[in-house]
Amino acid sequence: MDATPAPEASGTSPPKPTTTPTASATEKPQPIILTFQADTEWANPGDTVVLTWQTVGAGSAMLYKMMPSGQLPADGIPLPPSGSRAYRIPESDQNWASFLLYVWDDADNHTMATAEVRLHCSHAWFFDPPEEDICPTEPLPSKAAEQRFEHGTMVWVEREDAIYVLYSDPVYTTRWARVEDRWEEGMPVQDPELQPPEGLQQPRRGFGLVWRAHPQVREQLGWAVDSETGYATVIQRTTRYKYNAWYLLALDGTVWHLGPEGGSWSAITPDAISVSPP
Repeated sequence: MDATPAPEASGTSPPKPTTTPTASATEKPQPIILTFQADTEWANPGDTVVLTWQTVGAGSAMLYKMMPSGQLPADGIPLPPSGSRAYRIPESDQNWASFLLYVWDDADNHTMATAEVRLHCSHAWFFDPPEEDICPTEPLPSKAAEQRFEHGTMVWVEREDAIYVLYSDPVYTTRWARVEDRWEEGMPVQDPELQPPEGLQQPRRGFGLVWRAHPQVREQLGWAVDSETGYATVIQRTTRYKYNAWYLLALDGTVWHLGPEGGSWSAITPDAISVSPP
């Protein structure tokens, strides 16, 4: 029987077989969190939830209740590698309660997992439908006044002793600002030396004090185009740790949506007002 001829020699070597590296007998696998969950998806602030967890290869565990800022607290709660624990959600919590489980072995290999419970809101938005899927502060009914200017609007809210200044010109970085109302009876109502152009007005009382005391407000708003008008309003804000939005009922029944950090504002038209202003 003829022998199979040997392959001719060439300038390349035949491919080498590949191998898959395997862990040494002394190398321990990283701990694994099989499950970490709460016994409910929704709860109220002040409720007690039960957290359960199961791990493999872990020798120790630590539970952290995340702070509203999203940061870890300085101290955690020591736990066994697997088990369950009841936890009472603080009544001051809003929107959600977030937990982090951190586990490690004796070689300091570690891993982590998170669990979250959504919280029912303590208060409802004063208008429907809400703009954001987040809990609001308590609605604050108040007496108010509104005045229109050449380039914006001023709104006074009595319950806050504050004046909101909304600029209509989009070129400015700050689109709205909240200023303390410092006008008191006996203070000048207007500045007689400032004479408006025909058909325009100088703002009075608290509006006038802010307008005169802050040159950039006067420059960006211009003169008033009508007199201030009193009405009843409601004001609320979101309950984020920071970068909150404000919602303020306007004179015409729309709602001012004042974006975080004074960066934007818009007027929205609600289907209904669920909290009656005074």
